[in-house]
Amino acid sequence: MQEILAEVYRGNTVESVHFGSIVVVDNKGQVQYYAGDPDLISYTRSSLKPFQAVPLTEQSGLEKYGFDLKALAIMCGSHSGSSIHTEQVQKNLDKIGLDESYLQCGTHPPIDYRTFNILPTKDEIFTPIQHNCSGKHSGQLALALMLGCDPKRYLDPDYEPQKIVKQTVSEICEISPDDMKLGTDGCSLPNYAFPIKNLALGFANIASLKTDGEVRKKAFKTIIEAIQTHPIMVSGEDRSDYYIMQALPKEVFCKLGGEAIQGVGILDKGWGMAVKIGDGNFRALGPVVVEALRQIGVLPDSRLDFVKRIIKPNVYNNRDLLVGHIVPAFKLKRG
Repeated sequence: MQEILAEVYRGNTVESVHFGSIVVVDNKGQVQYYAGDPDLISYTRSSLKPFQAVPLTEQSGLEKYGFDLKALAIMCGSHSGSSIHTEQVQKNLDKIGLDESYLQCGTHPPIDYRTFNILPTKDEIFTPIQHNCSGKHSGQLALALMLGCDPKRYLDPDYEPQKIVKQTVSEICEISPDDMKLGTDGCSLPNYAFPIKNLALGFANIASLKTDGEVRKKAFKTIIEAIQTHPIMVSGEDRSDYYIMQALPKEVFCKLGGEAIQGVGILDKGWGMAVKIGDGNFRALGPVVVEALRQIGVLPDSRLDFVKRIIKPNVYNNRDLLVGHIVPAFKLKRG
C-alpha cells in the first residue's frame, strides 16, 4: 500500500497530495527504512542508466575508445541538452566513428528549455543529440560495436548488446531475468519493471562495491567516480540530481528516472535507496528524496542550503505570484 509522501499547499490549506513508496536497504537486501510498499513493482526508467553503463565499462570499452570520466558520466545521465552536453555526446560519437543518424532516441525540446522557460522559435528543429538520453545511447552504440554487432540494431532486446545489459542488471539488482518485466523506455531502449526494493539493492551493491569479480568492482568504482566528478553531465543546472550531489559530493551518487522514480547509492553505509511517486509527478520527487536522506541521517542540516530549491518548492500562478508550496509528509519506519 502506497502512502502520502508529499502535500501541496495553496495558501495554508492542503490542496493535493502525492502517494508513493520509499525503501532503503543494505547490500544484503535487508530493509533499513521504508514508507509505503518496498515491494512495489515499478519501471526503473532512467534510474537504470548507471547499470546500463556497466557492460561497456567492465569490458574495457572506455580504454578501447578513449572515453574519459566525463564521457562515461553523460552515458549515465539524463542531460539538459545544453551545449556542454551536446558537445560531449558528439565527442562520444566521434570516438566510435558514428554520426548522429545512428542515435535512435528520438527528439524533444531540450530540458533546459523547460527549466529556463525558453520558447522555441517557430522554425526550430530539434535533433536526437539534444535528447536527454543521447549520452546513454552513445554508450549503447559503443557496446554494440565492441561486441562486433550491428549498431543499427542496438535497441533490440533480443540482440546481444541488450541481452548482456539485461543480464547485468539482473545480477546487480539480484533478481531473476524472468521476473524483470520488459517495456520500452521513452528513448526506445528496453526498460524493466521490478520491485523498488531490488532497485535500491542494486544501488547498494554498486555503492558498497559488492560483486564476486574484480573487473566488475573496478567498473563500479569508475562509474561512481564519473558521476561524482561530473554531476553536471548526469543532469544539468537547476536539476534535482545535480543539487543532491552538490550537497553530498562524496557521500552519494544518484539517478532519477521518468514518471518520478529515483535511485540513490549511499557510499559510507553501503546502502541503496529507491523512491517512487505513485502518480509520476516530478514536483514531489525532490522534496521527498531530500527529506528521506535527512531522516536517515545522510543529509545534515548544514548541507540543506545546497538543496533549498527542491526541499520545499514554491507553487506559482500564471502571474508568477507565490500561491503555495510542496512539503514532505511522511515519517520513515524502521525495517
